[in-house]
Order: sequence, then structure tokens, then C-alpha cells
Amino acid sequence: MNDKKIAVIALCDPDEPAAIRPYLDALDVPHGYEVEMIEACAEGSTAAACQQAMEKTDAKYKVYLAPGSILIRLTFFREMLCLFAKDPAIGIIGLIGTPQLSTTGELVMSPHVVGNVLYTDDTSFRGEPIEGEMENVMAVSDYLIATQYDIPWRSDLFHEGSFWAEAQCIEFRRRGYRTVVPQQKEAWLIAEAREFCCNEVSRNAFLDTYSKDIYPLVSVIMLTYQRPHYFRMALESVLTQTYRNLDIFITDDSHDTVTAEMMRRDFSDDPRIHYEHHPTYSAAENWTRAMQYNHPRALYVNWLMDDDRFMPDKIAVMMDCFFAHPDLSLVTSYRECIDVDGNRIPNPAYAKTICSEPTKFDGTSVGMKILLQTANFIGEPTTVLAKKSLMLDGYRLGFTGKEGKYLSPDFPTWLHLLARGNMMYLTEPLSQFRIHEGNDTWNPTTFVSGIIGWAICIRAAIEQDVFLRDNSARRAAIVQWMDMASVARGKLGHILEAGKEPVFRDFQIVFNAMSEALETDCHIEFAIDTTLELLPMDD
Repeated sequence: MNDKKIAVIALCDPDEPAAIRPYLDALDVPHGYEVEMIEACAEGSTAAACQQAMEKTDAKYKVYLAPGSILIRLTFFREMLCLFAKDPAIGIIGLIGTPQLSTTGELVMSPHVVGNVLYTDDTSFRGEPIEGEMENVMAVSDYLIATQYDIPWRSDLFHEGSFWAEAQCIEFRRRGYRTVVPQQKEAWLIAEAREFCCNEVSRNAFLDTYSKDIYPLVSVIMLTYQRPHYFRMALESVLTQTYRNLDIFITDDSHDTVTAEMMRRDFSDDPRIHYEHHPTYSAAENWTRAMQYNHPRALYVNWLMDDDRFMPDKIAVMMDCFFAHPDLSLVTSYRECIDVDGNRIPNPAYAKTICSEPTKFDGTSVGMKILLQTANFIGEPTTVLAKKSLMLDGYRLGFTGKEGKYLSPDFPTWLHLLARGNMMYLTEPLSQFRIHEGNDTWNPTTFVSGIIGWAICIRAAIEQDVFLRDNSARRAAIVQWMDMASVARGKLGHILEAGKEPVFRDFQIVFNAMSEALETDCHIEFAIDTTLELLPMDD
């Protein structure tokens, strides 16, 4: 390759000359370099046109320009060469780029975009400011792509004019090269304003090919027990997610082999699925196994109960929230309630939307409100996508790690996360919560255990000095808990008085301790066996 030669590859429409041709002579050419221009017809596959043009020249440096693009930075070539010379790992220079592509694959939909461009209709785009001389990005727009290495364009994947530029950036990335956007106080390029119309075949080809390269791995953790019909629907709702980079872990404590046979027959060829069958496990042991699972590369985690379902774009929509807001620890949403047959039913009060539009909430404020209301308005495990690094020990459920057998799988974990970040609530339904007689929440033992779990969270918040930071808030939380516990005593008095199970005796211990706390400056002490980290879940 001729390292003293620059090829300007101008993509153009059939029968129309490249827009830059009349302006090319006005650009400064560094001493000792030559510039040649190659027009390439962009009709059909743009990637194929770029590949053909690349093969026509021996120039080391190539500048690919979209139809209608005109360079107005007279010193562009000199500045391009200086940037390439600073680091041989720089493979691509663009003028508009994003450090993280949206889950649609579209640069224009990405939450953070840098760079500038003027449009031929007298409008302009100015992205977020760049600190320093340049910024590393994941992908650049097709307005201008400058390269110092030749890597084949993916004409085998893209037969239309969509996603070819993003794909080329990822191909360079795969080979260890950087893509950068230089700081531009004023725009260096005029481009044609156009509506972005993405070809869905190309989108799917791009996401299928590159999702593992550009998106964080998300773990989906499922537990199931002897309801293969519901479980199959739940699993299929994961497999049909538009977000591709998934790790799916399933632990099954069914005492029969119906689910295991279904998994071998219908799902064994999906490399994303890791299935374990533990027919001798109790429900508590199955939960323990699920909480032990920790994929080292997964950065986010979403639990899915085997009778619930995800909407197809649940993970994608929530991941875009994390991309846009790095301070989030969890994203949740409105969830539809369905009956035993999957029909929509009116949502109970605890599942109503908490706002009228997508809203980011301060984590500390939400945590305090949860404890003051003893209400899990954030949702069940199915509802929430969480940042895994902020969870207990980097992957486990829980608020303190000391809940033991009184750990509930949802609100203690949300409290732990809210103490470390903020929350996004989305108003569109992104999951379905099935309400039926098989829900474990109808079990009196589980119900009472949950009340004990609330008390443990209140005590932990006081001990950690989070959420409840003054005696007024602490007293209000304890009084609210006493009201809830008193209602439970009224409904389950005959069961509690019998005290045949340890949970009911522990409930009385906690009730007495919370009562005393109101008389002792909100100091809570009560003894609960936490030697076994088991959940009170019954098959």
C-alpha cells in the first residue's frame, strides 16, 4: 500500500456525480502526498460498493463519503494524518459517533452522540462535547469514514444501505483497532439531511452478528417446579427477546422428569441456556442454587419466575436506560397482570403505575418510601433488571446478607440496590405477572415470613443509617410495620396462636421487639435463626 496516497471514495447515486468533486481541489494536500478520487455507485449494497472501491486503489489512507457529503475543513487531510500517526491502533476516524450503540443498533437512537455536522437544508447537529483531542467511540456515522487499514466490508451481510458503517467499525474493533471522533469546534462536513429508514433484514443481520461484541451480557435466572406449561411460555419469552446477548440459567427441582425431557428435546441446542435438574432439592435448596449462580462476564441480571413472562423488548428497552443513565442501579416498569389462562386482569393496587411517564427516581428517596409504606411498588423479581456489580457480594439477592431463611427475593434486594444507585421506572408494560392460586404468596407461612422480612429490612436500614436517618422516619416505618403485622394477626390469629411452625413463633418475637422499639428510641433487637441461608418456599 502507498503510504503517501489518500483515496477519497465518494459514494454517489446512479447518474449523479459525487457532491465533493467540485470542492476537492480546494482542500490542502500535505507536502509529499497525492490524493485521488474514486466515485462508487451506492445503489443497492453500499458495503459492496465500498469493497469494490477499496480494491481499486493502492492508497493506504481512504476517506469514504456518503452521497451528498462535502468536506469543508480545508486542513482535514493533515489533521487526519496527524491523528493516525499518534496511535497505530486508530483504525477509523469519523465525525459523528457514539461510545455505545443503542440496542436497536442505530447510531441515531444512541443516548450519547459526539461530533458535529452541517446539513444542506441549513440545519445542523451538535453532539455532546469532547474532552481532549479525540474520543473513542464504538461506531461512527456513514457521513465520513476515514481508515488507515483495509478490512473487508461485510457485503455478505448487508445487501441494502443500512448498518454497513456500524458493522465496519465493529470489524475494526474485533481486530483490536480504535474508532475515534476528533474534537471539532466547528463542523468539518456538510451532509445531506435525510430520514433514517432502517432495513429490518439488515438490522437483524447486524444484531445477530455483533451483539456479543457491543452489548453487555445479561443473565436471566429462572427457577421452576413441575409446571412445564407455564415454564415453557416463560422460557420462550426470554428466547424471543430482541436483546441477543443473554445467558440463561435454569434450576429445576421438579420431582418428575417432564420438564427435563422437554429441555432435552426442544432446547438443548441453544448455547445460551444452562439447565440443571435437581429432583432431590427442596424449594429452599433450589433458591439457594439459583443465588449461587454467578456468570463472571454478566454485568446485569434479571430473575424470571416460571409462571411470568417477559415482553419481547423488555431487556433491550431497559438496557438502553442503563446506557443513558450510568447512575442507575435498577430499571423497573409497569407490569400487566394476567390470570391462569394468560388473560389480562385488572391490576391490584400494589401493581398500579407509580408515575404517568418514564421517570428517574432518586434511590434514597424511593428506599425510604418503600419502608415507610411497607409496599413493594417496584415489582416482583420478574419485573426488575439490575446492575449486578451493585448486588450483595456482586451477585446475590438480599439487603444485608443476614436475612437467612427470611429472605424475600424482591424488596430486600431492591433496597440494597437503591442504597447504591437510582431507579428508572418505565410506564410501558414490559413483563406479565401471573396471578393464580399457585402463587406462593398465598401460603400463610410465606406471608408471615415476608412480614418478618420487612422488619429485618427496617432494622438493617436503621443499623446502616440509610433511608431512615432520623427518629421521625424510623418511628413512622415501625408504626407502619406494626399496622401491617396487626392486620396479619387478625387474619391469621388462630394459626399464629397454634405456633406449630418456627416462623409463627419468630413472628411473635419480632412483633414484641418492634413494639419495644417504639419505647426505646427506635432501637430494635430481636433474635432470629440466620444460620441457614434458606428461603421459606414450599413446593
